[in-house]
Amino acid sequence: MKTLRITTLAIFATAAIYAQDLKQNEVPTNLLNAFQKTYSNASDVEWELDSETYKVEFDLNDLEQEIWYTKDGIIVKREMEITEKDLPSAVLSAIKSKYVGYKIDSIELIEMDNKKTYEVELEKGWTQELKVVFDVNGDVLSSVED
Repeated sequence: MKTLRITTLAIFATAAIYAQDLKQNEVPTNLLNAFQKTYSNASDVEWELDSETYKVEFDLNDLEQEIWYTKDGIIVKREMEITEKDLPSAVLSAIKSKYVGYKIDSIELIEMDNKKTYEVELEKGWTQELKVVFDVNGDVLSSVED
């Protein structure tokens, strides 16, 4: 848990150095219009400029989402918080067979380069935490103790 706090702090410090918060009127009109058209029900919308990529963080139906756009409006990455019922059955089966005794704490769907992965945080008791990344077939791509 201590490692997680230090890592999180480092990420926020790095992001603060390289990412620039934007006001809505500073976002290119084409990006803003495309976002608002697709996500008209979004709340808590925050924009950032990181190098040449525009990132928007927002809530939709009480789930957090992040989208990275090029300046031309092309989506290069999307991260969406999802619920257990939204997991592919292959991923759910892999969790039940490979991580007996663990409970799902949170799930994030990541879409990038036309590929989907599922980052699942698992807990067992009060002290054991794992962050496991699965592909759509339920294969483990990475597993790290938190």
